[in-house]
Amino acid sequence: MQDPERQIPYNYTSAADEQIIVHLFGSDILKTIQTLDAKKGTGRSARLLNRFMGDLFIIERNPFLFQELVVHPGQRRQLVAEFESDLAAIEKAARHPEVFTVLAACRKALETLVQRIISHAGLQQKILRTLGPVIGKGNIYFDAFTLTAHATDATDWRRFVPLAVLRPDRESTLPELVRQVKRLGLCLIPRGAGTGLTGGATPLVPDCVMLNTEKLNRISAIEPLKKIGHGSCFAIRVEAGVITQDAKDAARKQGLIFATDPTSAWACTIGGNLAENAGGKTAVLFGTALDNVLSYNIVMADGCAYTVTRKNHPGRKILYKDRVIFDVWDSAGRKTKTIELTGADIRKKGLGKDVTNKCLNGLPGIQKEGCDGIITSARFILYPEFLFKKTCCIEFFGNDMTEAGQVIAAVSKAFANQDPAIMALEHFDEAYIKAIRYKTKQALGNRLKAVLLLDMVSNDARVLEQGIATLETILAPFDRTGITLAQNDQEAKRFWEDRKRLGAIAAHTNAFKLNEDIVLPLDSLADFVRFVDAANLAEKAFNQAQTIDNMVAYLDQAVPLADPQWLKTKVARAKDLGWAVKKKLAIASRDALEAGIHARNFYQQVTESLRGYSLVLETLEKIFQTTQARLIVIATHMHAGDGNVHVNIPVLSNDREMMTRAAMIADRIMEKAKDLNGVVSGEHGIGITKFKHLDPPAVLAFEQYRNQVDPDRIMNPGKLAEPDIIHKVFTPSFNLMELEARILKHGA
Repeated sequence: MQDPERQIPYNYTSAADEQIIVHLFGSDILKTIQTLDAKKGTGRSARLLNRFMGDLFIIERNPFLFQELVVHPGQRRQLVAEFESDLAAIEKAARHPEVFTVLAACRKALETLVQRIISHAGLQQKILRTLGPVIGKGNIYFDAFTLTAHATDATDWRRFVPLAVLRPDRESTLPELVRQVKRLGLCLIPRGAGTGLTGGATPLVPDCVMLNTEKLNRISAIEPLKKIGHGSCFAIRVEAGVITQDAKDAARKQGLIFATDPTSAWACTIGGNLAENAGGKTAVLFGTALDNVLSYNIVMADGCAYTVTRKNHPGRKILYKDRVIFDVWDSAGRKTKTIELTGADIRKKGLGKDVTNKCLNGLPGIQKEGCDGIITSARFILYPEFLFKKTCCIEFFGNDMTEAGQVIAAVSKAFANQDPAIMALEHFDEAYIKAIRYKTKQALGNRLKAVLLLDMVSNDARVLEQGIATLETILAPFDRTGITLAQNDQEAKRFWEDRKRLGAIAAHTNAFKLNEDIVLPLDSLADFVRFVDAANLAEKAFNQAQTIDNMVAYLDQAVPLADPQWLKTKVARAKDLGWAVKKKLAIASRDALEAGIHARNFYQQVTESLRGYSLVLETLEKIFQTTQARLIVIATHMHAGDGNVHVNIPVLSNDREMMTRAAMIADRIMEKAKDLNGVVSGEHGIGITKFKHLDPPAVLAFEQYRNQVDPDRIMNPGKLAEPDIIHKVFTPSFNLMELEARILKHGA
């Protein structure tokens, strides 16, 4: 069914028409167009206007089309002539003064676009002439494929396409590069592997170049740290573009642990880890990137390079009462400032992670999401591998996850800051169990509700065995919970392979999902899992009611090829049945909601009564299937030991109603996290998806910090600055990209 609110053609995105109009012309013109909509007669002018806006929007967001108009002036002139002809036709038919206001905005936008196209080749040459001597012309990219790949991160939210992508291959070139970008009057966005999950590397203004650090990928020799850990700790220096897994592998070859271990370690980079303060599954023992960095180099927005060193690293994660001191040195070796933090500045009390304090008393780079400078390299502490490790799989059966929350809290409390230690404690729920087709290890019930993976470590085999005994004692009162110990390293690896496959949750929505992370106190995890469980049941009830409503709405206006008078009687009965079934939904049992039996029974009874109306039945089946596919599912997995809960909501990106409802649910989850004394992000950052949830004092402090270090907003402009930014970005519709590709192929 066509969306009546979508009249602009070529809009294969999540953006509504109103959003596109604001994007192109501003909110005042939107109000004027809405005024005209109520007055239009034949609608021909409206169709011409919508086509004009659709053309402008697709040219602006599609660098392949834009580049075609740059290199083919004839096509450009022909297209502009068609635009002007359409606008002239609208003007000729104008009956209201507001039309001329809209036309003035259209002509201004067209003139701006034409000037951008005409001047684009010259701007590219200017960028090459200015930046080529600094980083080499071969490290400057203008091709449409590269620009498209850098218009977004792993969220797929986007607004503008970068003008160019820069890939410097020497750390020493960065200060001059930043200065020259600033001289060109352009803005700069640092980017690692693009694995960010909050839109932190998404261009929000049109005059940006993207600085990709992937060629800064050198790993230096590992060195001993004689004063830390009684000589058992080491250090490794890595450039910003080093893949995290490569750093982990380099450490592992020497029997050492690189402790920053996000799930995306196979792709994410060191610079991004520090800019986001990433954690991962071992953060429960070792902390996040901030806990493990010894020093790092950064080029700030003014083009000056600095080295930031941590004093007296204690060889462990930062605790709440710790004093954490960093010295900042300029390129001449002069100390410019000392920054002192406490554990309370870094993480809210009772939380294992927290990245909501963007300022951190002015500590450069870390947790700043690329908004103050470019981290170019860093030294990290490496810990010796433990001699002994046990991997356990704990499975929770039943109808809810209450036991899972209680077990996580009990285990974390029992093994806090002691030997043996919990090095990883990872949880995933029923939605993930189904998505990855998990193989159950125990047989304590018909329904597996959650899984907890645990790595326990020690340098003393006897102590480790005692720890396993303690774990079994903790689990003993929970009769629907079973534990399986990995018998060898190979089996332990198989246990953890399930954790790596959690991306499968988004398969049924073509890979798009809202991917949120929150952090909660451990004693509130049980409350949160009950909240999610109740929300999922409510969504099942809502979806079944919506299925019934959509089928009844169609039947109300269906026109069969034969015997319409008979259909009218059957529709009346379907309405009565729908009303009765929806009353049952309000008091339905958990099992009934889980199985979706009420909507299915309604569908079966209605279709049975309509035998012979083949077209109507075909449409009803389509409505039933498409509405069922739009069920909102809240799936959670946790870095459970530090209360870091990852909430994923798979969504069809071209379905604005589903996107809106999912966003509303995500907002409720953020508010619930705050109600439980948690925070709205522990490692994904804030970016564009969570900025509205950041507390005003934190926003003000970060704004004041940026005014000091980057008053011109050269670095990542617009980021962490606009409360309503999430309403200005959009994502492509994966369901419609094939259609767009066919249109482009036909045009070629």
